[in-house]
Amino acid sequence: MNLLFEIISRAKYQKQRLQNTPRYQLTKRVREFIQQTSLSPNPALPPREQKIFAKFLQHHLIEIFNYPFISKYIHRCVKVRTDKINGLHYVYTPEKHRLYFKRGMTRKNIRVAYNNLCAEQDNLSPHNYCFEYFEASNQSIFADIGAAEGIFGLKFVDEIKQLYLFEANHDWIEALEATFHPWKDKVVIINKYVGNDNNDKFVSLDYFFKNLEQPTLLKIDVEGAESAILDGANHIIENTVDDILICTYHKNGDDKKISELLQQRNYNTKFSPGYMFFMWEKPNYSLTAPFEFRKGLIHASR
Repeated sequence: MNLLFEIISRAKYQKQRLQNTPRYQLTKRVREFIQQTSLSPNPALPPREQKIFAKFLQHHLIEIFNYPFISKYIHRCVKVRTDKINGLHYVYTPEKHRLYFKRGMTRKNIRVAYNNLCAEQDNLSPHNYCFEYFEASNQSIFADIGAAEGIFGLKFVDEIKQLYLFEANHDWIEALEATFHPWKDKVVIINKYVGNDNNDKFVSLDYFFKNLEQPTLLKIDVEGAESAILDGANHIIENTVDDILICTYHKNGDDKKISELLQQRNYNTKFSPGYMFFMWEKPNYSLTAPFEFRKGLIHASR
């Protein structure tokens, strides 16, 4: 574990413990809840995860990811550069590609955001889209639904035949266009919501790909609308989609619901490792038991 992270994290923990802050109180409540339910017929977490969480929370404040791997990212220095032509800030990814961020974000915000993105995609993270192998070749067509800044597509854009980026938040479109400009001949950006309707704001995947070469992989991360997207993609799922990477943590019960739905469509399903603590982007430190620990995502393949 990163020594600097450990020193800072423990000091922060002790300070908030002494001050009895809401975040420390929540940390204590979660630790006690895990302990209390460990011997019940329906424990909050499997035995191995109980031990990992309990050990982590002894000296660290509660996080969405309560695992040692986050130490690599929380205090990591990230160099943020500025494009002199368009004025947007960007960072270089491990693939040596520029990843642009939306206009108005400060350098400090970008450092935090990029470190969070990298933590999400760590090999041990419950939110890692690539926790299991899937094919990315010159015949692959990827559809990234909920692209945001585009970090997933950027990882594979050199290898694949075509990339479709669906992002409903207009604030990200300028940054996406800048990021994927070098591959503009094979990247299409769609500023719409994806679901099971077709109108000015929404488009279904079956409708969108009706007269196009259909995708071989779907990555779906859309704040709880995952099931609606699958409903609007029956045809392409039946015919061409070999792999689906889909988030299951936005809604309680989605892990079971989405897993069963995909298995009914003859996919093999596997969950990413670990659990996420459901606290959300603006942490709610007043949460009370029973607490929710959710599986991050499913890789469905056939």
